[in-house]
Amino acid sequence: INEGRASTRLGKFGWPALAEELEISRDIELCRLTGCPLHICHISTARGADLVRQAKAEGLPVTAEVCPHHLFLNEEDITTTYNTNLKMNPPLRTADDARALQEAVVDGTIDCIVTDHAPHAAHEKDTEWEIAYFGTIGLETSLPLMLTRMVASNKLSWARLVELMAVNPRRILRLEPIRLEAGCAADLTLIDPNLKIDVTEDYFESKSKNSAFIGEKLCGVATDVFVGGRRTLAEGIVTPQGEK
Repeated sequence: INEGRASTRLGKFGWPALAEELEISRDIELCRLTGCPLHICHISTARGADLVRQAKAEGLPVTAEVCPHHLFLNEEDITTTYNTNLKMNPPLRTADDARALQEAVVDGTIDCIVTDHAPHAAHEKDTEWEIAYFGTIGLETSLPLMLTRMVASNKLSWARLVELMAVNPRRILRLEPIRLEAGCAADLTLIDPNLKIDVTEDYFESKSKNSAFIGEKLCGVATDVFVGGRRTLAEGIVTPQGEK
């Protein structure tokens, strides 16, 4: 849990934002010294985003990512129910941090939206806060969350969303870009922006149900997915073997 109001209110040991920010600052200095490309995972603080913004302004080869839970949740969501699906690493920070991270997504400071997908068995989460495993699942909610909270509200364009969730991750990992050309194997995701979903445990195909967003009502989902020319999701139904 973040060191701050929530940790004090709940009587829990907190992790200070400064711990994350010092590591980001250190790594940027090493990037400056060596010229080695640096990718910063799971930024959770406003100051962390500012450090990346400054490094990019200097022309340093720095990229960064953020998770939907750090964009749309904050420490105040952790209450005396001690919902362990909200226990994650880095922890949920302040509402101001979440707003600043959304701004960093919009202005280009953040390069990627990632899930930090962390599936756990029920017994690993249904326990005391101190010994519960860190993490939340995110594969099945990341796109609906971004569509509902950012695209539908006109904070983010469709083109920018594609950059954040598809183009930039491949570029950073130095993978060949996907080409939409005749003769190429299909690597495609088809999206229905108007399809509404209730996030419940029954919604998930994952064996794990430890989502921080259970109870949310979202709009916009992937209905069909093609990987290497095989259809792995057909009208919302997983096809494990893949259809040609």
